[in-house]
Amino acid sequence: MLGIRGCLSVLLLLAAAATVGKPPMASESRPNIIFILADDLGYGDLGVTGHPYAMSPNLDKLANQGIRISQAYTSGGWCSPSRYGLMSGVFPAREFLVTHVIPADKPSVTSVLKEAGYKTAHFGKWHMGDKKVDAPPPSAYGIDESFTTQSTGPTWPAEARKDPHYREKTTPHYINLAIDFIKRNKDAPFYINLWLYPTHSYINPTPEQLAVYKDLKVDINDFEHPLQREFLEFVSQHGDLQDAMRAYCADVTAMDTEIGRLMQVLADLSLEEETLVIFSSDNGPGPLSSNWNSIIERYKERPTLLNNVGSAGAFRSRKSSLYDGGVRAPLFIHWPGKIKAEQVDEKTVFSGVDFLPTIAALAGADIPKTHLDGQDLSKAFLGNPVERDSILYWSDKPWWVSLRDKQWKAHIIRNEFLLFDLNKDPSESDNLASKYPEKVEKYRKLLKDWSKLIHHSK
Repeated sequence: MLGIRGCLSVLLLLAAAATVGKPPMASESRPNIIFILADDLGYGDLGVTGHPYAMSPNLDKLANQGIRISQAYTSGGWCSPSRYGLMSGVFPAREFLVTHVIPADKPSVTSVLKEAGYKTAHFGKWHMGDKKVDAPPPSAYGIDESFTTQSTGPTWPAEARKDPHYREKTTPHYINLAIDFIKRNKDAPFYINLWLYPTHSYINPTPEQLAVYKDLKVDINDFEHPLQREFLEFVSQHGDLQDAMRAYCADVTAMDTEIGRLMQVLADLSLEEETLVIFSSDNGPGPLSSNWNSIIERYKERPTLLNNVGSAGAFRSRKSSLYDGGVRAPLFIHWPGKIKAEQVDEKTVFSGVDFLPTIAALAGADIPKTHLDGQDLSKAFLGNPVERDSILYWSDKPWWVSLRDKQWKAHIIRNEFLLFDLNKDPSESDNLASKYPEKVEKYRKLLKDWSKLIHHSK
């Protein structure tokens, strides 16, 4: 028989084994969390994701010191539904595309963390309800402090918006607000949504920002992927590609510089190892359109749209599309205290709806018992890739529904069925519907059933 000391040793071993691989819980040190969300930044718009010109040393460092999840998706092809999916854990097509308001009486990332004892803030774009629909302010969602655009909460005065470089000056201000919030709450766990304006059009860099790229000479052949080369050739037919690329790269670098300033403050306060920093984008690169003809008309109407020359990398189409170019996003997780550097997770398929349950698990908060479409992928955030066990669905428009199941991506676009194997064809160029009739039957039924469940604006 074991003595008392032996029994204690066995119990300690069992306890240790039971906690291996689990996310931190409330009894452990809970991380501070900063979620940085760019606006319309394409999958291929940073140095670390293959852009030949854009200089992004701080974001490259953030990515390389942590984990890059290469198969990360937004929950919508444009800003508003994508942000709703991140906050709510629910596919936006269920209700949000009718109401355009995130319900304050249902769980959100911020309300869940507020209940778990976090100090919470939202600085930057909101876009989940504004005065046009008499929506609740950000404070209704468990947010202690906010300064936003496109919400009913505290925002920029009209005078500030008259500045020709107002849009470019928002990022330093949001970073300043975040730094101040961090310094005031450094001794208690904090959560910040830092949802920045770049790289959304219209881009108008300051002379200082633009000077960084004054000598840039664009060669379309410097871009690796044929779909991006094709898009840039299209842009060059309607405007000055050199000026457009200089402006876009200047916008990326200006954002990167400000993020570097934030990261330096974390280091100066000795908070790096205690802070989980997540970076992503809300959808693919602009412009907002589904076909070339409408883009041409928009270019004629607003020539400044031409400066939105972001890269979707290898993926087809752009913002507002449900092809991967519209819904695939960069996703970096940086937490030196818990995860090893230089990891690229090519297995985990992550969606914006997974954000709420994943963050709740990492923060030691209770995952809501209400309906969520997302799943807890906190193991992947800690360096252990996860095989997704649920299907992802999208539908921003009544005539286009899509799903992803393992490597398969299926679409019904105006009654046409398309099927792609993303492992072999990431650009969704080879429709395999005629070769896999049994998969067509399966996914057509799933998409038809999904279409019956969801709601759209008239």
